[in-house]
Order: sequence, then C-alpha cells, then structure tokens
Amino acid sequence: MKKTYFIYLLIIFCYACNLQPGKYKISGTLKNAEGRTVYLKEMTTEKFIPVDSIKVKKNGTFSLSGFTEEPKFFSLHVTKNNFITLLINPKEKITITGDANDLTNIYEIEGSKDSKLVRELNIQINKTVLNLKSLGNTYRVQLDSIRNANDNNPGNLEIEIEKLKMEVNQTFDEIIHNQMEFTISFIEKNTSSIASFMALYQQIDPKTYILNSKDDFKYFEMVDSALFERYPESNYVKILHGNVTEIKKRLEIQKWISLGSEIPVPEISLPNPEGDTISLSSFRGQYVLLDFWASWCTPCRIENPNLVSNYKKYHNKGFEIFQVSLDKSKDNWLKAIINDQLDWIHVSDLQFWNSVVVPLYNIQSIPANFLLDKEGNIISKNLRGSQLGEKLSEILD
Repeated sequence: MKKTYFIYLLIIFCYACNLQPGKYKISGTLKNAEGRTVYLKEMTTEKFIPVDSIKVKKNGTFSLSGFTEEPKFFSLHVTKNNFITLLINPKEKITITGDANDLTNIYEIEGSKDSKLVRELNIQINKTVLNLKSLGNTYRVQLDSIRNANDNNPGNLEIEIEKLKMEVNQTFDEIIHNQMEFTISFIEKNTSSIASFMALYQQIDPKTYILNSKDDFKYFEMVDSALFERYPESNYVKILHGNVTEIKKRLEIQKWISLGSEIPVPEISLPNPEGDTISLSSFRGQYVLLDFWASWCTPCRIENPNLVSNYKKYHNKGFEIFQVSLDKSKDNWLKAIINDQLDWIHVSDLQFWNSVVVPLYNIQSIPANFLLDKEGNIISKNLRGSQLGEKLSEILD
C-alpha cells in the first residue's frame, strides 16, 4: 500500500512539474524605487511584448515571473529609457539588485549566467559610447580654443585644426579598436550562448555596428554554427542563420566576380512572361549568356540587337540566352521583348532594384552579363559589342 501511495505521489509531482516546465522568476531589490512600477517585456525580433508588471514595495523589493521554453531576451524597465536587458532560460530564479534612478548602469544579477554575460556586454558598450561622447566634447572645446587663439592667423588656424582632427581620429580609432577586441574575445569565449547573438549586432549608434558582417564574417559564421545546432527553433538563431546564409552567397558572388572565371553561379528561379517558373540550372549542357537588363535601360536596349545577332548565329550550336529583367511594369517588359525581337528565355520578379537577383549577383548597374559554360561556371563577364561574338566564336566555331 505504501509503495502504491509513493508512486501516486510521484506521478502527481511530475504532472505538476509538467504544468509549468518553462517558468522563471525574477526577484529584486532596488534603491530609490518606492512607489514605482517595474515592467517586464519580452524582446522579440520585431517588438516588445509586455509580460508582467508590479509596483515596488516600500522596502524596494519586487517579484515577477513568466514562461519560456528556450533562452529569450527580456527587458526590465523602470522607465522607457531606464532598463536592463536579460537573457532568461527556462526555470531560472534570478535575483537583481540596483538603483532605480539609473538601473541601466547600476545593477547586479545572480541566478542567470547568460544575463550576466549580457550585463558584461552592456557595461562595455556603454563605456565605449561614453568615451566617444567625451571625445566629441573635447574636440569641440579644443576647436573653439584654437579658433580663438588664431583669429588673426588664418594660415596657422588651418594647420592647427588639421592637427586636432588627426589626433581625435586616432583616439576614435583606438576606442573602436578596443571595443572590437573586447567583442571578438567575448564571442570566442561564449560562442554557444545566445548572448553572442547580441554581441554580433551591437551598435555604438543607430548606423554604426561594432562588427561588420562582411569583414568579420568568420565570427558570424562561428556563432551561427554553434547556436543553430543547439537552438535551431529560436527566432534569434533563425534570423542569424538566414543572415549568414545570405552573406555567404554574397561573398561567393563577390569572389567569382573578382576572379571572373570557372566559379559556379547561384541559382535563379523566376517566373517567365506566362507565369511559369524557369530555373537557370535547367539549361546546363548549353553555353548560356546570363544577361541582366530592363526595358527602361537605354544602354540595355542599344545592346539588344547585338544579342539578337549572336543568338541567331550560335543558338543551333548550343548557345542560349537567359535574360533577367529588373522591370517593375509587366506591360513595358513584354513590349520591349516584342519590339526588340528577343526570342529567348525571359524571367523577372518585376521588383525593380528590389529584385532577389540584385543582392544575389551584386548587381550595381545594368546591362550586366555572365557567360556560363555547360556546367554553369563563369567563362567571362560583361561581354558587349564585338566582345561577345569573338568569345562565342572562340568557343563554338
């Protein structure tokens, strides 16, 4: 009987646990917070979602709770611009102490390793931002001083200002370099924490990132590799993985654009004028001119007769043209095809410069083209006028 009762209690206990498998709790004590309200919000990739709020007790204590099945970013607010960022895992019991008058800079945290990493990141970036602001203030003060001291000496004024700019730029570069070194070291030490996702995208202002997704790509790839294996369903990780995949494509494109030979091209699958999806890879086994153009592009229209001439001459010898339009009007696109007598493969998503092919092929201007061999590798690029005919003659005659 006792054994049966014990098993029954165990089942009840496990069932109760399963009711709230991802519950977390945040308790805290804040100075200068009596009568104020603290707010907990989930930080999604698109917006802040209110989770809980509570009025702080007279002794400065508060307690909040919520649910998460995976590590997620949250913000704990006293006011709109006075908050801290937390990275909370399921079942964590977190303790926070701080000053409600400056919670962003004055707080300590226990019970969440990832949130402590986020604090480490924020303290350093705040320090860097303050150093840059101080540098800017110093520059303005010294600039005024130089101008006042050289009112009657324009020649020396220019020299002194240039000297000051060089000194300030050097200090600026040192501050950014130190922040970059910190960020890279942080990522290398904490690659498998989603805190590294935050490190990758830290900014010193709305337009300036610490790391550049192109120049520092290996760190994006490093974090993506670790996090995608560990948290494949996380929205943060999905965004990073998508970014890394896109960056890889762009870097590959830039590589074969710079090399210009024997590098496989990315796939293009877009609708033709009839609405059927046509893929570039379906023309493997033929020499293909991948040509980017538009009906509104005058140089493209001037080049089209040259394409027509070469197509008539070499099509029966295994030459095809796969022409991708950056048009936004289907009517204009179709009229240009008919008027220019372009009797080959045409595709377009009609998205103008927002077309998917623009970043994929790093298109800066049109016309632009790539001559592909039978395996879909680049033989040559931007062949115009007599150059195209000479190259096709070399290959097919």
